[in-house]
Amino acid sequence: MEKKYLSLEEYHAVLFDMLKQVDSICHAERLRYFLSGGTLLGAIRHKGFIPWDDDIDLMMPRPDYEIFLKKAEKRLPKRYILAFPDRTKDYSQPWIRIFDTRVAVDDSGMQRTLTRSLFVDIFPIDGLPSNRTLSNLCFKRVRAWDILLKCARRKALYPDARLKWLKKPMMTLTHVRTLPKYAVSLNKSARRYSFERAHYAGVLATTHYGSRERMPVEVFRGSVQVPFEGGLFPAPIGYDTYLSRLYGDYMQLPPEEKRVSEHNLHAYLISEEEKK
Repeated sequence: MEKKYLSLEEYHAVLFDMLKQVDSICHAERLRYFLSGGTLLGAIRHKGFIPWDDDIDLMMPRPDYEIFLKKAEKRLPKRYILAFPDRTKDYSQPWIRIFDTRVAVDDSGMQRTLTRSLFVDIFPIDGLPSNRTLSNLCFKRVRAWDILLKCARRKALYPDARLKWLKKPMMTLTHVRTLPKYAVSLNKSARRYSFERAHYAGVLATTHYGSRERMPVEVFRGSVQVPFEGGLFPAPIGYDTYLSRLYGDYMQLPPEEKRVSEHNLHAYLISEEEKK
């Protein structure tokens, strides 16, 4: 059966429904959460999705994140799967990912086509040491686990591929069968310092922005409602500091050649035959 791919507007609508589900759970459980990364940038600059963006990123202070992990699965509609590395088979990202199983994606950014479900990412905000040197060590420690994780994942996906960016010794250290363990170890390393007692905090579970994630904890000590696709959702009260750290002059649009999707996903609805 020929796949009928969703338009970008339809794709965004599915993601927006997922965001509303997370928002509803957080309100019911009185949990703190914020739009993050490109999703927050889209809210402030575009009052919705960045036109070429293809995902939703959220973040939660670690205490709220742990409660969400325990309680959300029972509250989510059955079409959603809440994935986490030590409880979900074949999932190895060191953060929460919620999948909508009605929608599959072809991920052409992965050198070969992988079919999986559309998702929303939720990252924990962890405490960091006040000392910048110790703080940088935290990021380096997490980065080391992240490299091991990427090596193991590459071996799982492309066992015969020659990966120029990976040195042979690093590839030798990794084992596909322990892939989720690397993610668990990375997550454990990230939560070394208490969010509530810290003077600095940031998202450590993903190394995308590195030490630019280090912010005064006051950035995350409250929230402000910002417009996103016709609704209102929480941004960290220090969103200007947050976005400036990550993107610099964040209200300035990037050059046209850089206005492209990061994941390059193509989504389609799964037919009843495929579900069987």
